[in-house]
Amino acid sequence: MSPRAEIDPGQRRSMTPRRRHCLQALVAIACAGLARPGGVRAAAYPLTIAAMKAARENETNVYYHYSEFAKRARDEGYRGIAYLFLAFAASEQVHASNFGRVLTRLGEELVPLPKPAVNLASTRDNLILAANGEMASIDGFYPGLLAKISGEKHADAIDAVQFAWASEKQHRDKIKQIQRWTPSFFETVARTIDDKTDRYFICQLCGSTVNKVPEGACPVCKNPPAQYRLIEPTA
Repeated sequence: MSPRAEIDPGQRRSMTPRRRHCLQALVAIACAGLARPGGVRAAAYPLTIAAMKAARENETNVYYHYSEFAKRARDEGYRGIAYLFLAFAASEQVHASNFGRVLTRLGEELVPLPKPAVNLASTRDNLILAANGEMASIDGFYPGLLAKISGEKHADAIDAVQFAWASEKQHRDKIKQIQRWTPSFFETVARTIDDKTDRYFICQLCGSTVNKVPEGACPVCKNPPAQYRLIEPTA
């Protein structure tokens, strides 16, 4: 019976006040359940919702860490590394926003995430930590996330994960070189990054990070290049 189904007048008159009250309560509960935004859809995607919440929290934490790493690199005189951290932070922020958007479409209320405590080290150690974290995301976090949600087949969630994964894989080779050489030759790595640093542009739809706006479509999400935004370097 739908929540708005009518009760036969004869049945209504024969009901005791207690039974009538119970029926009204059941109808109210049913209506509330249908009125809840995304209520029915959310029930069908429990794994996707859990994964999107974890991903949003993870990307937000990384954003805050990279933002602080950029400040430390600037203060220590490593302008190229500072700019690199700023660009990667902006990309992570796009990923976090995309995961939050999926949650909203599923009827989940987004609560503000607290700013994490960031234990700053030297720029050398921060760069090593970041490179290790990026490789762990590329090789483990994102493919694992995709495996968790693939069975529920929520298209927006799958797109959000694939975009984040692809945007980070864009720089896999460079990250591996940083990961390999920074522990022993940090100053050389830092000067190389300084010398080769150009401008960074971030696609606001997928987080793709490039040094030059593509002439055609974004290489990750295939949207128009007008979605790219220049990340201003640190002063």
